[in-house]
Amino acid sequence: MKTQMKTQTHVEPETRHILPFLAWTFGITWGAWLLQYILTALKLTSGAEPLGLALNFIGGFGPALGTFISLKISHPKKMLDFIFSHAKGWWIYMLAFCLVRVLTLFIANPVLPPLNAVLMFPLGWTFVTFAGGGNEELGWRGLLQPALEKKFSFPLATVITALVWVAWHLPLWLIPGTSQSQISLPFYLSFGILLCFCQAALYKQTASVFACMVFHGCINFAQATIVGSATNGGRYLSFQAANLVMTALLVGWWYWKGNRKGAEKDAS
Repeated sequence: MKTQMKTQTHVEPETRHILPFLAWTFGITWGAWLLQYILTALKLTSGAEPLGLALNFIGGFGPALGTFISLKISHPKKMLDFIFSHAKGWWIYMLAFCLVRVLTLFIANPVLPPLNAVLMFPLGWTFVTFAGGGNEELGWRGLLQPALEKKFSFPLATVITALVWVAWHLPLWLIPGTSQSQISLPFYLSFGILLCFCQAALYKQTASVFACMVFHGCINFAQATIVGSATNGGRYLSFQAANLVMTALLVGWWYWKGNRKGAEKDAS
């Protein structure tokens, strides 16, 4: 018997939302980040100064703002419903995905991080979830991926989402001091495709944007804490091996569960 779905208070993503979403998302983000690049090149600001930090921060919220504008969500209650609605048992999958991410990172660096890094992990993870990468998931898994799946197969929709995700980050390669400016584009692209398959599988299991936000936060912060720079020394290949193992385990688990059409949102 199917779980009865509750009445949704937000518009479900459709293919007609894709172009407005991309226009708003790239317009907001690239506008802020390219302005940051120009001002940095003119030595009027830097990534460590308030103006540079503010522009970088604003750009990071492009997908979230693009989603709310495209879906015409303006009421705070509807915003919260969009973020926190979920399927039954969502938190189990979320925690399992995060645990797998953390454990597989030790393939790249089989050494426990310093105690101070471990103690700071909950605070750092929370910040990154809401404002340091996880906030992007309102756009990628909240709108773009579900809308693309109404026109394309799951694998193709996931690859397209990954390509858009990488393209969205492109201005950061121009700005000195960003993590993107220190790594190669092919490396980032391969990482992005693997990440998007994991995120897509998690969203299929949970129907939860918030679960994807938490997982994105875990990916970013755990990587910085356990591995550090994946391009230093011999960690490049081992880090990619960790990503491959993570993707095989998480996507394989979802496929084995047989829930390929995706979970329904909880009626409670």
